[in-house]
Amino acid sequence: MSLRADQKLFLTYLAVILAVVAALTLGVGTTLRRNLIRMQADDLRRELMLARSLHESHLASQPDSVADWLGTTSGRRVTLIEHDGTVIGDSEVPDSLLSGLENHGNRPEIRAALAGRLGRAVRVSTSVGAAELYMAVPAHGGRVLRLAVPLSEVYGTVRRVQRGIFTVGIIALVLTGVMSLWFSRAVTRPLRQIAQTARAMAGGDLTLRARTPHRDEVGELADALDTLAAELQRRLGQLEGERAEMQALFDGMAEAVIAVDARGRVQRANPAAKRIFGLSGDPHGLSPQEVTRRQAFVELVRRALDGAPVPPTELAQEGRYLLATAQPLPTGGAVMVFLDVSALRRLEDVRRDFVANASHELKTPLTAIRGFAETLLDPELPPPLRQQFTETVKANADRLQRIVDDLLDLSRIETGGWRVQPEIVSIPEITGEAWDALSAAARKKNAQLVIDVPHECEFVDADPSALRQILSNLVGNSLRYIPEGGRVEVGARLVDGPEPGTSAAPGEGWVEIAVRDNGAGIPSAHLPRIFERFYRADTARSREEGGTGLGLAIVKHLVEGHGGTIQAESQLGRGTAIRFTLPMPEDADSAPADEPVPPVEESVS
Repeated sequence: MSLRADQKLFLTYLAVILAVVAALTLGVGTTLRRNLIRMQADDLRRELMLARSLHESHLASQPDSVADWLGTTSGRRVTLIEHDGTVIGDSEVPDSLLSGLENHGNRPEIRAALAGRLGRAVRVSTSVGAAELYMAVPAHGGRVLRLAVPLSEVYGTVRRVQRGIFTVGIIALVLTGVMSLWFSRAVTRPLRQIAQTARAMAGGDLTLRARTPHRDEVGELADALDTLAAELQRRLGQLEGERAEMQALFDGMAEAVIAVDARGRVQRANPAAKRIFGLSGDPHGLSPQEVTRRQAFVELVRRALDGAPVPPTELAQEGRYLLATAQPLPTGGAVMVFLDVSALRRLEDVRRDFVANASHELKTPLTAIRGFAETLLDPELPPPLRQQFTETVKANADRLQRIVDDLLDLSRIETGGWRVQPEIVSIPEITGEAWDALSAAARKKNAQLVIDVPHECEFVDADPSALRQILSNLVGNSLRYIPEGGRVEVGARLVDGPEPGTSAAPGEGWVEIAVRDNGAGIPSAHLPRIFERFYRADTARSREEGGTGLGLAIVKHLVEGHGGTIQAESQLGRGTAIRFTLPMPEDADSAPADEPVPPVEESVS
């Protein structure tokens, strides 16, 4: 059972007082007994010397009679012993029983007397059965004269003194016990208050203070505890702030972070890690196999737990590419960081594809130019062939020029070198200018252009050059794929946002422009990719028609630069429609007030 401090102090006082009383009782008893026995011995020695003198004056008498007479005279027990240890006289033993007494030759006082010295001993007599003080001296004829005095009176006196001391000690013990109980409680009361305050502080309440009026060591202890609590409160506030900052930093990291213990069990994982590895709920305690079954991840954890830092290592996880590093912790376990490089991988793939496609697109016309140029060096080449080859060289040079121009335009747009400079422009007007620039190609196919733009959406707030390039690319694409005598339509309508599709009332902000044709159409499998650079649904025909494969990519960037969107619809054998959105002028009244524009059909003869 655990005792309180006041109880321990009280019991300590009692134990000390009890020990003092016991020591006094035993010490005084022992000292008193020793002194009384010494006094008895001094008296007995004088009496022994006198008895020896009396014995020598009565040598003719019987030894037992002499012993009895000396015992009666001195009041002591007197014993006469022959040199061989035989008792020949004892004042307290009848003569008839002397022969039955045991030999006394081995008694220490007898041996000393036989040796010529004064013998002394204290012991319980085997003859009379009581503790006695013995003293013996050599007597006449080799005999030994011994006197004995019982110690019962001495022991009785000692016991009476001890009882007195013990009684006084008990009274003192009771009085001092009461005083020590009061004193111990008075001393420990502030300590208990300090302990109670300390327990409350340990429980988290650092606002309590152990104030005490005492100015002694207890008061110093209370002041020290209050100072400690105030400092802990300040430090904990700082740590809590730092912890909140670290938690916010940990949770806000784009990289996935997972901490594991020495067994590889997950201890912490930030939101990015939960998202990348598809962890739901609290991942604490998950094994590496439960996080992901990818062997590369399990191997990464094993290497980290072996105690060596793991350099950047690439892992694949559910269609993602992760760059992983791991650092072992000094206390066991490890921290792993995963950077999602999927976008970089895709960009690298795009760059690789772009370089390959650009190289191929540039190589094709250059190869043709070189081959026909070498042929033109032949002086015997017939004039008709020379003329044909020269036109071929020029056509490939023009195609090469268009590819370079488109690459420069695309680079300028993607790198931010182009900025939208919006103006209020007319859709029919810009469409007519684009058609005029394609008049030669239109004449070859006897194509028709139909412009169907209602008056309420005739004008848009757009960059004139960008809109012209958009319509030129879209109309030019339609011309390439329509049949002889085909038809290209340009229409517009109001929509309620940049996403094409939903109609809206006039003045709500966006115009959807659609370029349709009745050409061969695009297979549905190719539609999601037609706005990629150098992507062609019909590669052979596109190159034959002189396309660069960059037009729709440029159109997409230009439309998105205005805040709009673009999408394509197509059916094989029925044609293709490209829809994109541009913003209306903020002040519709500022647009030129022309007459309503009826559908216009243009053809090139």
